[in-house]
Amino acid sequence: MKKFMVFLLLGFLTLAVQAQWYSRSYGVKSINELTQPQLNYELQRAQSNIKAGKILTYSGVGAFALGTFIAASSLDNGWWRDDNDFDKYVAGSMLMLLGMGATAVGVPFWIVGASREKKVEIALLRFDSSVFTGLRQPEQMGLSLKINF
Repeated sequence: MKKFMVFLLLGFLTLAVQAQWYSRSYGVKSINELTQPQLNYELQRAQSNIKAGKILTYSGVGAFALGTFIAASSLDNGWWRDDNDFDKYVAGSMLMLLGMGATAVGVPFWIVGASREKKVEIALLRFDSSVFTGLRQPEQMGLSLKINF
């Protein structure tokens, strides 16, 4: 039991140390030190995490509902009629477990992706001139003048 508790504590410490994705991936201390192409790449990754999380969550909920229906249809007043109904119950139960697992994985994917997308979009604002001036400057214009107050 002591070994398990030590392993669990070290696992939590490892997760806490690797919490900042940009310092682990790019070796920087702040997200504002990343370049625009790096931020665009991370924005794409965050959006793909959101999409994967949504797919896993919705398919998990659907699998759980279908498994519940299959397991419930195999029972007759709480008892199995024959061995074929027991097999249907086991298949429905397995489908329910698969649905719970997919949902349990999909929801954190969705949340982490949305959080990362928000952070990256805020960091990308410093490359957008329309945030400071209210006007969108075309990139092909060349030389520009910026006045800060």
